[in-house]
Amino acid sequence: MDNPGYEQVLCGPPHLVRLAELIYQMLVSKYSLEEIMALVAKHRNKMMFIVTSRSNPGKVSLVIDMEGKYRYSSGGLLFIPVPKKFAVLEPDKHYFEQTLKANILLAVLGVDEKELHR
Repeated sequence: MDNPGYEQVLCGPPHLVRLAELIYQMLVSKYSLEEIMALVAKHRNKMMFIVTSRSNPGKVSLVIDMEGKYRYSSGGLLFIPVPKKFAVLEPDKHYFEQTLKANILLAVLGVDEKELHR
């Protein structure tokens, strides 16, 4: 893991932590954090989701929900909300990265939607 503090901040069953880290790494290999933050800011009134699946976590996409038809999902198909606070309200790349990683792991762990960062 690139960020040495990641394991201390986010914990869970090792196989799920590895899955969350893989999803995050695949996401940032396609889009830089700056690009994701800019997309969130540009579409501040829309929800943005990371879309992937537990069976194929190497295939990751970002979806901007223009019509309000997508919802959080932590099942086989993952629809993970991208947090807005540190991209729009209080822009901070470090905190954005941490809340993004947290949302990915929380979704992989299957938590209730109300537990996610917004």
